[in-house]
Amino acid sequence: MVDGWWIAALLLIILVGYTFPYRRLNKRLQQSLAEAARLKSKLSSTRRELVEVNARRKKMLAASTEALVIVERDYKISSANKVARRLFGKPGSEATLMAWTRQHLLQELVEHTFQGEKAPPLYFTWGDRNLEAHTRFIKEHKEVVAVALAIHDVTEVQRLSRARRDFVTNISHELRSPLASLQLLTETLLNGALDNKKMALKLVNKIATQTDTLNQLAQEVVDLSMLESGKAPLRMASFSLQAIVRKQIEALLPQADRKNLTLNTDVGDDITVLVDETMLGRVLTNLIHNAIKFTETGGVTVSAKRVDGQDLSPQSAPSSLPTGKEIAISKEIEGDWVMVSVADTGKGIAADELGRIFERFYKVDPARSRRDAGTGLGLAIARHIVEAHGGHIWVESNYGDGATFYFTLPTDY
Repeated sequence: MVDGWWIAALLLIILVGYTFPYRRLNKRLQQSLAEAARLKSKLSSTRRELVEVNARRKKMLAASTEALVIVERDYKISSANKVARRLFGKPGSEATLMAWTRQHLLQELVEHTFQGEKAPPLYFTWGDRNLEAHTRFIKEHKEVVAVALAIHDVTEVQRLSRARRDFVTNISHELRSPLASLQLLTETLLNGALDNKKMALKLVNKIATQTDTLNQLAQEVVDLSMLESGKAPLRMASFSLQAIVRKQIEALLPQADRKNLTLNTDVGDDITVLVDETMLGRVLTNLIHNAIKFTETGGVTVSAKRVDGQDLSPQSAPSSLPTGKEIAISKEIEGDWVMVSVADTGKGIAADELGRIFERFYKVDPARSRRDAGTGLGLAIARHIVEAHGGHIWVESNYGDGATFYFTLPTDY
């Protein structure tokens, strides 16, 4: 009986000895499984975040107006957004920066960045575009592993900068010429010309002419400023287009007669337009005056016809509208319109100047403009007035074969 108790006690001790380590092992196993599940959940969350980050990165690259490129340490392209692909084409899977862009200056810029240098912006040309490139290095574990290359199109910025320089140059010239004349005329009067009444009257008339030139310049600068800022409200009403055209023709007929030019009209008496009469008169005056000034033989013809907005396709105005304006014509002009044209038989306009003639102070022939009074603001003002009416203005010309200016106006039945 005693031996049985000892045997039972021994078995109990053995069972308890095995049970406690098993419980500890099982507890550790459960903890490990819980930790594994937590790590798995964290890994899944990290993967989702990584996918979202990559998706956001791709969206940012796609939405950027700059060409964005990632260049790896071996100079292979690992990423290029749509802007970059439109610029240089789609890079191959193993394409290097040099093989893709054919721009050794870009290659040197990236090389300097890999070397840890803070390189200044690089300016270079690609086709007819002017581009600006910047770089930033990408680090992992304090080591440069890639370079981010951003390329921005600065063609329009440089064009505007050139326009500003032209503005300063031209306004200085336009002010200097009449002021110099006024000073000379005044000195002549003070030096004794006042005693000669006939001479004095002639000089005073010249002073009045130069004063008118300064007043015209000041008025056109103010007008252009108000038109560009939208502070020149239009007083719209219904008018006969033929009557407005005839009024401007009659005013400019003496100038045409002095050059033995003809002024012709082809505007039906049934065409009525909804316009600001004064503003439209200024558009016609500018266009007809320019046509007379740059025509030596022949004449000028003002025509008008009704058109449907859908007929004003992009091909109707390819010469002088800025990039993207062709699309605006086909989408924005709807309904019934009148298209007015002012055609001359002059020497025409060179193809490389068609895109700039509506800029402020731009003159097609600066040498000739110095002989003929003009501020270079007339076409810029005409463009703003026409666009304020909801229309568009453009020019077609073959150099040596005259020029034709077109603009559209809303009709009023």
